[in-house]
Amino acid sequence: MTQFDKQKLTEVILYILNKTRGLDYYHVFKIIYFANIAHLAKYGFSMVSDEFCALPDGPVPSILYNCIKDDVHCDKELKNMLDKTVAKGTDDAYYMLEAKRDADLDYLSKADIEALDQSIEENRNLPYGELRAKSHGEEWSRAYNQQGRKVMDIVGMAKDGMASEDMIEYIKENLAVEAALA
Repeated sequence: MTQFDKQKLTEVILYILNKTRGLDYYHVFKIIYFANIAHLAKYGFSMVSDEFCALPDGPVPSILYNCIKDDVHCDKELKNMLDKTVAKGTDDAYYMLEAKRDADLDYLSKADIEALDQSIEENRNLPYGELRAKSHGEEWSRAYNQQGRKVMDIVGMAKDGMASEDMIEYIKENLAVEAALA
């Protein structure tokens, strides 16, 4: 993840937390996931650069997840950004997050905001069980049942986001170009 990618992810979280006036990290992760697959299906590229992994309770942006959960191997730069901008709950409310400042909208495109607003509207008030079931799509199932790291595939996520066949081909072509240039 580049410095810009980390800053954008931080601003995405702040945007969600400001719109919702604070939320548990489970809902934040799912709002990001559903906004990301909608963005991917509509525009052919991800809204955030984090890699999504299939965990038992659904997809999570893995680098962000490790930072929020205070994993010792987390990205220290992103964790520092989050510590400065996002307040975590304590004791029994350790899973709650609140924004310490407004999001810098210069990091978010109109398409990002559209996807985030839609995902916030659809997912912020869903009970845990409904949100968990909703997030267990075909790509989650494929990734969760594979050996090793449970990394979700961009094309599979786009399909779960209802991308058209033309968009799937576009995404595959872009992934092939990226792989050739790497």
